[in-house]
Amino acid sequence: MEPWSHRAADRSGQRALATYDFQGRKLMKSRITPLALAIATTTAFAATGASAIELTYGSYTSPTHTTYVNGVVPTMKRITEQTKGELTFETFTGGAMGGPKELLGNVKSGILDAASVVDIYVKSSLPVSSLLSSMIAIGDDPKVMAAAMNEMQLLHCPDCIAERERNNVIGLSWSATGAYHVICKEPIKGLADLQGRKIRATSGVGRSMLAIGASPVSITTAEMYEAMQRGQIDCVVGATAWLNTYNLKDFAKGVWSNAVGSYFGTMNFAVNLDVWNDLTDEERAAFRDNMAHNVAEIMWAYVSDNETAMEWLAANGGTVEESDQAFKDAWKEQQSLTVQETIEAGKADGIDDAEEVVTTFMGLVDKWTGIVAKVGNDKAAYEKALNDEIFSKI
Repeated sequence: MEPWSHRAADRSGQRALATYDFQGRKLMKSRITPLALAIATTTAFAATGASAIELTYGSYTSPTHTTYVNGVVPTMKRITEQTKGELTFETFTGGAMGGPKELLGNVKSGILDAASVVDIYVKSSLPVSSLLSSMIAIGDDPKVMAAAMNEMQLLHCPDCIAERERNNVIGLSWSATGAYHVICKEPIKGLADLQGRKIRATSGVGRSMLAIGASPVSITTAEMYEAMQRGQIDCVVGATAWLNTYNLKDFAKGVWSNAVGSYFGTMNFAVNLDVWNDLTDEERAAFRDNMAHNVAEIMWAYVSDNETAMEWLAANGGTVEESDQAFKDAWKEQQSLTVQETIEAGKADGIDDAEEVVTTFMGLVDKWTGIVAKVGNDKAAYEKALNDEIFSKI
């Protein structure tokens, strides 16, 4: 099935706790008693003019997170405005409707209509997508990686589309974090200081950290604060914006200013496929029309938040400086090995066409490296490029 296309779907019995209008379109998810549900249903059928649909959306991050504040919420508002109030949203943040490992399944089953999904936390369900985003180490320019990931997922990866269909979801846009940096509880100078140090580093970046002598710990971003508080980790490889969004500033005293990649596999809008197929063409178009804006806003906000966080740390007793040359050299070597190691890892995981998938993606990284170099810091030009090259072709 092509992305964004419409298929008929038999939804009988799948979403019992929902209210429908005369055309059978879902009006609102109900989380109340059967009596209240009966009253609500009766009221809905009595109100002949009511046809607005409220979609539920889940995120495990806080309501102050960069992606949520600058991407998800403004996009929802634009969609509501474009549909003249026909589509509205009820959001659940901070893991209220599932953590990073549960959200995909909750959308699949219809507990939620939509959610943000981080593929590396559900690798068994999204193996091809997580294979691509495992190449964290090569993602020094998040704007490039976000654009390449959107084009790959939506236009050039039938395996990715198929695995989303198996999970009863459609993916509408992907974003990257800000550039990753090494963030530690105490300032460290370089490669020698990393030897044996417990560092939160997931997926491919964890493999690279292990290769240069660190001791990677694979935990979710939601678990970082407690792990650092309890001494289970000494450092984090991640966006410096996390000093604020995950409150790592409570413990972190040192940051390396040189980038060590970025994560680019956050599916901002993973929508239940049955729900998606129940929407009108105009309602689906409202999502599509706003996805390039969604990606651009997130990427520019992350860059800004990363810079602001490092400035704050430096002004409040922390250390922000480049690592030593020994680490830079070791990391450059790991970056050069990333593509081939990813292909081998994919084949070991049973992805027979791993080489073709990774090679296609790297071609898109080259393409978007050129485009991003041309648009520079012009957010509007970046958004236009996303529309011209990706979203207008769906």
